[in-house]
Amino acid sequence: MRKSFKQWIRCSLAAGVTIFFVGFVFHTIVPVLLPDVQLQYETQSELFRRWEGTWTETYMMVHPFLYGTIFAAVFLALRKRTAFRSGISGGFTYGAGVFFVGSLPVFVLAFASFQVSAEIISLWILQNLCQYLAAGIAVGRVADV
Repeated sequence: MRKSFKQWIRCSLAAGVTIFFVGFVFHTIVPVLLPDVQLQYETQSELFRRWEGTWTETYMMVHPFLYGTIFAAVFLALRKRTAFRSGISGGFTYGAGVFFVGSLPVFVLAFASFQVSAEIISLWILQNLCQYLAAGIAVGRVADV
């Protein structure tokens, strides 16, 4: 029991740090590479909350670590109860599955429901894909350490 708890903590931290880091990279480079997207965030205040100095900014920084615990727990449960692979390939497969089952459908619904540009939705999809693949790989690598 103690070994599995330590494994879950390691995997949770690996997922949380990875999701946070990839999100930080996107948050940093999108305004530089795509200033029109940043302008959409700033000018559509009826749609997007302001982050700086608000609870939203704090939540967006904490969310990857909270979600990382769930991400890791499901990965470890799959490995324990099924023939799900470990290591990089198992983590990559898991990350892809989380994205295609849990993330992509939400963004399709968001695009259909809200007046958000295809450019923004595409960036959100790309960011989530990168986050979940990288987090899956990180969890897969750390799971058996």
